[in-house]
Amino acid sequence: MHPPLKRHHPDCQDVIKALQMCHATKPYMKFVGGCNDEKAAIDHCFREEKARMRKTNMNRARRNDEEFEKEWESIKKEL
Repeated sequence: MHPPLKRHHPDCQDVIKALQMCHATKPYMKFVGGCNDEKAAIDHCFREEKARMRKTNMNRARRNDEEFEKEWESIKKEL
């Protein structure tokens, strides 16, 4: 099961279009594995996208933590 395809996935547009085209051209085969190659490609792309987003968010959180610590140290010095 993959996330909704209507959400913007800039890195995965080509594989999303391939899966949608497969579903459009093989309306019944999609239920019995006719689009498994496209599905595997989209799953791989989404995993890569999620890993990239996770790394970006972690870096942002670390920067925020560092800024908080600096601010906290300056507050402690004032007390």
